Amino acid sequence: QAKEVIAAAAHVELLSRQLPILLQTGAIRAAEMVQDDVRLHAARVQSRVNSPPSDMRMLVRVSKEMALVRQAPRRLLVNKGLLLFARCKYTDASQYFRDALNQQRLDPVALSLSHSSPSNPTPQGCPTWKDLTSPTLGFDVEPSLIVECLNNMSLCLLYSGHMRSAVQELEGLIREDPCRYLTEGVAFNLCTLYELGSDGEECTKKKKLLQRVAKRFYLHDVGMESFRLG
Repeated sequence: QAKEVIAAAAHVELLSRQLPILLQTGAIRAAEMVQDDVRLHAARVQSRVNSPPSDMRMLVRVSKEMALVRQAPRRLLVNKGLLLFARCKYTDASQYFRDALNQQRLDPVALSLSHSSPSNPTPQGCPTWKDLTSPTLGFDVEPSLIVECLNNMSLCLLYSGHMRSAVQELEGLIREDPCRYLTEGVAFNLCTLYELGSDGEECTKKKKLLQRVAKRFYLHDVGMESFRLG
């Protein structure tokens, strides 16, 4: 049964990787058809997880500790947000990204893995996709969707034109946990919002303050160009 869960979750992941490619080419209808397939496989994951398993201990480890399985229902939300963004419904899209983000924030496993290396997301003792299926079909999965949700949400807020509320929301997340929420994409979009909503001197002051926060918490992956100070 664990093998069936991982197989369904793998379909969710692979189809979800196809969806943004289709959207980038303008094939929105085809992307919606892919989302329908994602929904079916995600439902299969949930039904297998909720049904009485022959090996409860293994299924619990797979469903709670394997990112591939744990993220399947959240992928539905992210994909829906991408579809709405493609149709220029930025406010609605931001809500789906926010919902996916909030689910991650309530998940202690996702939070603990949000800065883990994606090259080894499977805990010791938990079977991998390679262990349970053909070894030629194995692939890596990001341990958390937090960064993806944040970047997409901040972009929606930027496009929606609600600058003040967008700035407040992004700044609130950064104050909550700079190491987790001050990503390169969030920094760039937040500094863009500063430029649109503040005069020159105040804008520069806010950007430099954000830059000092990144330095204070040793966020070396947030490059200088993200703060738009040039």
